[in-house]
Amino acid sequence: MILIKCFFLAVLLIHSAITLAEISKPITHVVIVWLKESGNEETKTRYIEESKRLNDLPGIIARHTGVIAPSGRPIADESFDVAVTVTLKDKKALDAYLAHPKHKQILHEKLQPLVKKVVTYDFITP
Repeated sequence: MILIKCFFLAVLLIHSAITLAEISKPITHVVIVWLKESGNEETKTRYIEESKRLNDLPGIIARHTGVIAPSGRPIADESFDVAVTVTLKDKKALDAYLAHPKHKQILHEKLQPLVKKVVTYDFITP
């Protein structure tokens, strides 16, 4: 029984070490947006311009906002309207970015009213 407990403790420690190492690496936050008025150029422009107001928040390495680049490839999803990528210094910077009052204000007051659906992905750069 002690051997089993030691094994699970070792697995937990190894997993924790990997997690701790990864949180100090750059992280990219990807936001895929479907607008309520899908295809409406004015709404896309408004979303993009409001989103750009977040470009100066602390911890950001790079931030890009844009629309679909038609590819014609069957594997490429072209159903969304706008995409945003934000690369930040580390996981702590991402958490601060998401909790920042300016981010919360623009998100709730300006962006969310335009949005039908959002999907986000976060990935660590090795």
